[in-house]
Amino acid sequence: MSRLARALGVSLFLLPRAVPVAAQALTWSTAATFYGDNTEFFTPYRVGETILGGQFHSALRFRTGERTAFHLGVFGDHRSGSDEFVATVKPIITFQYHSGTSTGTIGTLLPDRRRGFLDALEVSTLELTRPVEYGLEWQERRRVWEGDIYVNWQQLNLSGQREVFDYGWVVRVRPFPMLSLESQLHGVHHGGQLFDAGVPVTNNVASGLGAALADSLRWLGKSSLSVYRMQSSGNADPNAPVGRPETGHGWLLRAAVTPRGWFELFSISWWGRDFLSQEGDNNYNSVGADPSFYRSKRKYWELGLLKRGTIDGRVSVDGEVRFHRIDHLKSIALGKSRWEYSYRVVVRAPFDVVLVR
Repeated sequence: MSRLARALGVSLFLLPRAVPVAAQALTWSTAATFYGDNTEFFTPYRVGETILGGQFHSALRFRTGERTAFHLGVFGDHRSGSDEFVATVKPIITFQYHSGTSTGTIGTLLPDRRRGFLDALEVSTLELTRPVEYGLEWQERRRVWEGDIYVNWQQLNLSGQREVFDYGWVVRVRPFPMLSLESQLHGVHHGGQLFDAGVPVTNNVASGLGAALADSLRWLGKSSLSVYRMQSSGNADPNAPVGRPETGHGWLLRAAVTPRGWFELFSISWWGRDFLSQEGDNNYNSVGADPSFYRSKRKYWELGLLKRGTIDGRVSVDGEVRFHRIDHLKSIALGKSRWEYSYRVVVRAPFDVVLVR
């Protein structure tokens, strides 16, 4: 029996004997996620990919006071078609501080829908391929503004590799009910002071500053119009070809309506030049899936249907279908058109058991 299994066994044996004190509680929280994501991109920027499987994270939540708690548990991911029962296993070790409007976290981070990042800054498939992160995070939820700032360590600095971490923030201010102002920033750093691993320190930072108008219209339901000015600098790839522009920029326009509340119909328009976000959707970047491919001026359009809601109790479902026009490239999936397509279904099922009140 492994040391981890023995430790868990002893802990579970002692749970019934635990004596709660004031402001302490123990909850067993489990959440399962079932996902299917398919992209039909075979372009210089992104290639076709199917992500299908199920994930879970299960942890004991120890509330140690009115404002503090820690979580101990495990995360697992099974990809459909894999010979491995669980292809990815990661620990959940988290300390959290809560106040009326603030949440501070150190240890395991479980970002909700990529913290609200635009696809241009973080590609949406990270919700499925990197649902667990490790680092520090601070979240604020106020009446007229909210913010989320974090750092996520991805790789240690060893003799044969550089340190890798990403960081960023999403901040929204609502000066009026119909208007919100937003700042987003995402960065990737390759470096470290202990070892240079024979490669230089590299960085990439991409950001967006925008405004959104939102209201409920008679026939169109909840509607919104957003515009963002995007900027980028640097390239975290140490093997990037020399001579490429160090900075880039672009404009992103998003419009959405929700007729009768059935679903959200949205469109995204993008005009970019030399823009690069290392972890963003490559449909917005000037760099291709093969780093040797580069196109300075970019145009990208997206049309989609999105439905989010609960289907029973706390069980929720996300479903979406998207159509993509990438520059003026011809499609290989939809006949002679210039559109590609993708779709996604995600079901989330959380479950809590209170062990000690």
